[in-house]
Amino acid sequence: MKTVEEMLKELEVATQEMLFVPNDLLPESFHDNVRGGRTLARLNEMCEELSDTETEHQKTKAIKARNIEKLSKQFEQKAIFTTHKGGTDFVDLESGFDYSDNEVDEIQLHRNMAALVGGMVNGGLIDADDLEEE
Repeated sequence: MKTVEEMLKELEVATQEMLFVPNDLLPESFHDNVRGGRTLARLNEMCEELSDTETEHQKTKAIKARNIEKLSKQFEQKAIFTTHKGGTDFVDLESGFDYSDNEVDEIQLHRNMAALVGGMVNGGLIDADDLEEE
């Protein structure tokens, strides 16, 4: 004998298979040009597939958030608050931040540094002699 939850789940699946959404109500990426639309069940599957994949932008944002969290913990540990004559708090760090734990995209970092040096050479701030090791 089936439980009420199992019967409701079967009813939900059957209802989603019955409901049809035409292409003109869907974003172009969800169009089905063969059938002229999609069932609600297939749309749910497609949305789950999309939500399972994390974009590069989302990955980068997550890395930045983790790095910021690490640096904010360092700030809380190293910050020294002092009050001036005017009563304003001033924050001083007993030492600099330790970036060694941060996650870094080494290839992108190298590209950024090369672009910076290239811009400095093109802008006349430095020349080739400045880049040579002595």
